[in-house]
Order: sequence, then C-alpha cells, then structure tokens
Amino acid sequence: MTNKIRFPAFCALLLFSAIPAGAQTSTRELSVALGASQFDASGTGTAPLAAIRVAAPLVGRWMLGEISLSYASLDEQISTSHTRVGVGEAQLQAHLPAARVQHRIFAFRARPYVGLGGGWVHYFNNAAGRSATAPTVSGAVGVRVPLAPPLVLRGEYRLRSWNGGGNSGFVNSAAEFTAGMGYRF
Repeated sequence: MTNKIRFPAFCALLLFSAIPAGAQTSTRELSVALGASQFDASGTGTAPLAAIRVAAPLVGRWMLGEISLSYASLDEQISTSHTRVGVGEAQLQAHLPAARVQHRIFAFRARPYVGLGGGWVHYFNNAAGRSATAPTVSGAVGVRVPLAPPLVLRGEYRLRSWNGGGNSGFVNSAAEFTAGMGYRF
C-alpha cells in the first residue's frame, strides 16, 4: 500500500472506532463557555471571550454539528475604546475514541474531538475601514467530560482566522482558550 491509501484508511478506522460514552450521547447539548482570545487583528493582545454553543449528532455518535455565538472585546491599537466583536459560526466535530482517565481518588471518561468550521465575524464598533461583517474559518481540538448525568464539562482550543477587508485575505487571527459547562437534553 502507498502512503496515499494508508493515511485515509487510518483516519477512517480512527473515526469509525469511536465508542459511546457518557459525555457524548445521541442527545443535544447546550453549553456556555468563558475564556481568553489571543488575537492579532489591528494590534495584538489577549481579550476576554464568552460563547454559547448548541451541538447535535449528525452521523451516529461520532460526528456532531455545532452552532456557536461568541463575543470578545479586543483592545486594538487603532482605537481608544475596545473593539467589540461577535462571531456566529457552524462547526463539524469528529469525536475520537473515548479515553478513560483514572486517578487514586476518581475515574472518568473523556471524549476528545477535532472540529472544522466557518461563519462570520462582525465588528460592533471600530471597524476602521474594515468590512463590518467578514467571513471566518476555524479549527478546534477539545474534550468533553461527563459530570452528573445531564452535565458535561468542556475544554477547547480553537484557532480562528478572518478576512481583514478588501483584497487582503484572511490576515486577522485568534487563538481561543475556553472552558465551559454543557447541559444535555
């Protein structure tokens, strides 16, 4: 076999071997997350970030679709006031096989995932020559850990890039670190 066949076969095996765990069932999930966004837009810095997300299974128990709304307040060098930014996006998340973590005091199952998505970034103020609404793309790695039966703890690292306006392409970027609580229903 060539590497062109081995790698896709390995990825397919990994994706289809996902097993159900308490952190990921065939139900929907509503979650709220808080964190920090390290951004490089018209200046660099770290900004507080809040997000609300809804996820539902699309294919079996291993592929989720997620819709997310997030808000950050960027301290850019181009203005004297913070730049308020909102993001609306959809993301596909593929769950990897569950990992069992055991400690002397407790044990739990964790569901790691990878995600790819896209949507729109909107500048609520201080657009400064940029388009007020611009396309964005993102990639994420994260983990869901079940707590009490309907509750899920989430941690995620999401990389984002968005169009800087005009013909400049996707020049703005952010690395988002979030932790949150989800409710399965």
